[in-house]
Amino acid sequence: MKKIETEHKTTVDFILYPGIKGELEKRIKLIMKEADISKTSIEEPVKAILVPHAGWSHCDKIMASAYASVANRKFERVVILSRVHREPAKSIFLPEFLSYISPLGNLEVDHTILSELSKSNSIFEYNNVPHVEEHSIEVQIPFIKYLWPEAKIIPILSGKSTSSISRKLSESLSKVFENKLESTLFIVSSSISSYETGNKSREEADRFISILNKKEDRKNLPEMLNTGEIGACSADCLSAVLNLFGNKSSVNMLNLKYWENLEEKEKRVCFGAISIS
Repeated sequence: MKKIETEHKTTVDFILYPGIKGELEKRIKLIMKEADISKTSIEEPVKAILVPHAGWSHCDKIMASAYASVANRKFERVVILSRVHREPAKSIFLPEFLSYISPLGNLEVDHTILSELSKSNSIFEYNNVPHVEEHSIEVQIPFIKYLWPEAKIIPILSGKSTSSISRKLSESLSKVFENKLESTLFIVSSSISSYETGNKSREEADRFISILNKKEDRKNLPEMLNTGEIGACSADCLSAVLNLFGNKSSVNMLNLKYWENLEEKEKRVCFGAISIS
């Protein structure tokens, strides 16, 4: 499928975060200043982060904790990985459009890298529709534009959680980024649990965190998500990134929060900020 070369596309009308440039910059500056990761020991440079996706009113400070762990680094490109939340399919979707629009300015999509990924495995598919319908990448754009305004982005949406798809994704990432890892940041956009009753949400979150602390079990994340044992929606993408950096990579929990819907008090979701070194 030929990619669109003439139009800029956006996935939302700025309903998830402030839509006015000055307000958005002020908000990011404030929450980045408040983000405190000093209590967490990170011995090695951070290679990847897990960041939640929801309206900023629910999780912007958690997001800031993740970005604070890499704010002083310089990156030429940022890979953003997440799951398709509607109509999963056995494909990995790449966008055709040229850039994401935000109140802070456009972020260019790196089509050179997307082309390399597409050629690396037939599981990759150019398709704008999943990207246009998906909020999990869109909410990350302002932070990236604010911190690394010249960086290009590589948005990737995994269609279905299976070990096979996760493994193929990791193999392609390894092949394409083999000589670019030092200048690339990997972001996994994911919640820590699904939106469930309080006890179930907490059980999912505890189980997910426990697995991250057991390096030999991380390979099971895609199937555990598929069977409902965990509810971290992009656990398969996280598994691919962890596999990319090998078993020696360390995972640090930077911040954690349970958000409860005031209209459905028995339900909650766990948001977390995680760094991978």
